[in-house]
Amino acid sequence: MFERNLGPQRIRPRRHAGEVRVEGRRPPPWPLRLLFAAAVVSPLASSWYRAEHKAGVEAQAEEAVRWGLDGDPCPVISAVDFTAASRRAPMTTEFDDARLSRRIGHAQCSRHVYRLDGRKREAQVCDFTGPGALAVETPKALAYWAPPAAARVAIFDGQPRCVQRAVFRMGD
Repeated sequence: MFERNLGPQRIRPRRHAGEVRVEGRRPPPWPLRLLFAAAVVSPLASSWYRAEHKAGVEAQAEEAVRWGLDGDPCPVISAVDFTAASRRAPMTTEFDDARLSRRIGHAQCSRHVYRLDGRKREAQVCDFTGPGALAVETPKALAYWAPPAAARVAIFDGQPRCVQRAVFRMGD
């Protein structure tokens, strides 16, 4: 009935004199794309991982310095000296199974892992801004100290240890 006029059929010219066009499917381009993506993404991911690892190591080093136990030991006092240090009742903080009493100042406690004697050991650690006098009672020990300024108390396996610190502000 109605015939469509499609016009003259286009025949693709040969590019080279001896070129023969092979009919059929071309191989899919996805393997090449996958290789290209792997070649681009792999170095980027590797450099990102190295940067994150380096930042993590630096953060751990900063945290170790911040919570370090370096310093002079706190001067030891007796229970009578602790009681005579102030007329006010001591401020007591209970942290896990330890009772930490101070005369003045602020306290901040947390748990940290330290490498001591070639192995990792967890400790309860408390910082005091200016306690005047400290009393630490654990199920295994009772200790009294009079640090001249700020102090850090770490408790390893029920044994308290006090070191003097430079004066600091809580939260720094």
